[in-house]
Amino acid sequence: MSVQPFDSLHEDLIHDVAYDFYGKRFVTCSSDQKLKVWEFNQETNTWEQVDSWKAHECSVLKVAWAHPEFGQVIASCSFDRSIRIWEEQEHESKNSGKRWMEKARLIDAKGSVQDIAFAPNFLGLRLASIAADGVLRIYEALEVSDLTQWTLMDEINVHSSRNANPSTFKDAEESYCLSWCPSRYQFPMIVVGCGKENSAKIFRCDQNSKWRSCEILDGHQDLVHDVDWAPNMGRSYQLIATASKDTRVRIYKLTGNKDGFKVDAVAEFLDHDREVWKVKWNVTGTILSSAGDDGKVRLWKAGNEEGFKCMGVVCNDRQSSNDTMET
Repeated sequence: MSVQPFDSLHEDLIHDVAYDFYGKRFVTCSSDQKLKVWEFNQETNTWEQVDSWKAHECSVLKVAWAHPEFGQVIASCSFDRSIRIWEEQEHESKNSGKRWMEKARLIDAKGSVQDIAFAPNFLGLRLASIAADGVLRIYEALEVSDLTQWTLMDEINVHSSRNANPSTFKDAEESYCLSWCPSRYQFPMIVVGCGKENSAKIFRCDQNSKWRSCEILDGHQDLVHDVDWAPNMGRSYQLIATASKDTRVRIYKLTGNKDGFKVDAVAEFLDHDREVWKVKWNVTGTILSSAGDDGKVRLWKAGNEEGFKCMGVVCNDRQSSNDTMET
């Protein structure tokens, strides 16, 4: 697999990249306060920018696509403490700066909004966010045909021992992340990376539609930068991956019992040897990718008996490394 240079056309640091459901488009966000949408041109075998616009008043930290059954919808969040919902206007010309219209602005957070994620489509058009104030917020668009109206359904303080007083938080010192459970056979669940607690927690919505803190995923020695709940393709258990400032990637196995889940750490990787920022499962939950400050993307695959093993490394050709990418 070759690595090709890509000019993002951003004027500052890129914070996040998100592909759409089909993998034919992606959106980037940056400290230049802009969002850019890209489409793949099969004729030239290249990615082409199709629109770019100023989306926030501060650095844009995360972006997310909604499921296509709800239309072409993007959410973005920023240091400016807001979440903004964008909908594509197909009648507008590409690269006009008008093709994506702001439909809603969610401004409940008392600190920078550090992560957002749309719920699985079978739960409706819901959006979860986590901000530097330590509060998990869940919004819902009750009328999919009207994206200007979003309802704040729940606010959950992720720190049970902490009073949710925004004056006690410093954005630069907090690190939060989240991921929805993709299984339709469970009550709605979200795993949240919990800032200075150096752990992640599972929050479950019960039969009374009340969210409560459940299992804790511990073992990291520093901030958890990213979490990803694996798709469950017929397994009798769940898998969650975490990435941390402590240079480790960890995989947790959740086995159901009468009280919820039994949590076991089934893998820990130190191969990055530097801060790890991102983990992501493939669509079947069988291969995990991780990316860190070593400038490499590492791929981990579950074996039959030996647990997870590194199946390949993607890196820039200019890097002096003996790692190779297996095909």
